[in-house]
Amino acid sequence: MVAIATPAYADGGTQPYPSCANKVVSARESDQAHDKYIAARLEYDEARYDLAIVHFRQAYALDCTKHDLLLIISSAYQLKGDKREALAALETYVARVPNSPELATYQTKIENLKTSIAADAKNNTATTTKPVVTAEPRGHSPYPWIVVGVGGAAVAAGLVLALTAPDRPSNCDPVTNSCAQVPGRDASEDSSTAARSKNQPVIGWAVLGGGAALVAGGLLWHFLEPTGPRSSARVTPTVAPGFAGMSVGGAF
Repeated sequence: MVAIATPAYADGGTQPYPSCANKVVSARESDQAHDKYIAARLEYDEARYDLAIVHFRQAYALDCTKHDLLLIISSAYQLKGDKREALAALETYVARVPNSPELATYQTKIENLKTSIAADAKNNTATTTKPVVTAEPRGHSPYPWIVVGVGGAAVAAGLVLALTAPDRPSNCDPVTNSCAQVPGRDASEDSSTAARSKNQPVIGWAVLGGGAALVAGGLLWHFLEPTGPRSSARVTPTVAPGFAGMSVGGAF
């Protein structure tokens, strides 16, 4: 029963340890296990815990009668920051060496690790309930003022056209713009001047009116343009069995 006992946290994604029931270790396996142990100690002393753990576990797989390796593996995992694997290794040791003179010490370490793991889980759960709200500020765009500028230019141009229209020559008909011949004057030029005197103010006032409409529209656009946060996005840490990440949601 001791040989096949399983750590309480082994189901939480920890790596199992080989069964040691009726294990007979050959001299060759013992030598290989020792070589792995020496390599692991070098990595451990240099704080390269990932490599040290690999070699320690290989040594234990070759000679699982050396249960003290489980204590070193647990220590390496704890120094690495993997509390669950540290707990699994320590529980495996207690299960396989129930008569250890330091049993009470190891059981205390087990309880401390369980308490620490539970506290970490509680903190992670609390984090998922506190979404981080991000908002992109939004101010007035320059486009309404571009429209106002174009409209202002049109107003000025229309006003110039309307006010600089020439006077109709007195020898020209106001309806047909046909002009009577006057000695010393070109009748066709008088007809052109009469047409301009009639049409240029109309065009000028039309351009001015269109420009005024653009100015009014640009100002209306500016004052009605929405400002403030562009979006209300919620970035929430998410933790679930076999998954950890961020979820994003909001209104735009």
